[in-house]
Amino acid sequence: MDIEAALRQIEANGLGTLGTIGTAGPPHLSVVFAAVVEGELWISSTQDRRKTKNVRANPHASFLSGTGPWAAIEGTARVDDGEDIAERLRRYYRTASGEHPDWDEYDAAMVAEKRLVIAITPVRAYGA
Repeated sequence: MDIEAALRQIEANGLGTLGTIGTAGPPHLSVVFAAVVEGELWISSTQDRRKTKNVRANPHASFLSGTGPWAAIEGTARVDDGEDIAERLRRYYRTASGEHPDWDEYDAAMVAEKRLVIAITPVRAYGA
């Protein structure tokens, strides 16, 4: 499976498992929702989550979606939490769910939860 086919599969079913590398070495798995944005996988997280800390320490990440058909992406991850994070979180939400009924409420919740985006640039894909 090539990267484009895997991204199409994940667009159809963004619920899956994110794998990051723990600071002591073992993998850490999290059930997440990934949105495909500009050829990357975007995942909403918070500053204090283990997956965020792992990506900051080691950018290698994998994402698996589906059980049959299924698709996996391996890639380089980064934490996006800069000045434009409010717009990135809105873009994530729009891609995943459409328009929010109250963007001011959404923005306030994202700030309160210290939300950010983990973005994965795919380098390899496989699946069936």
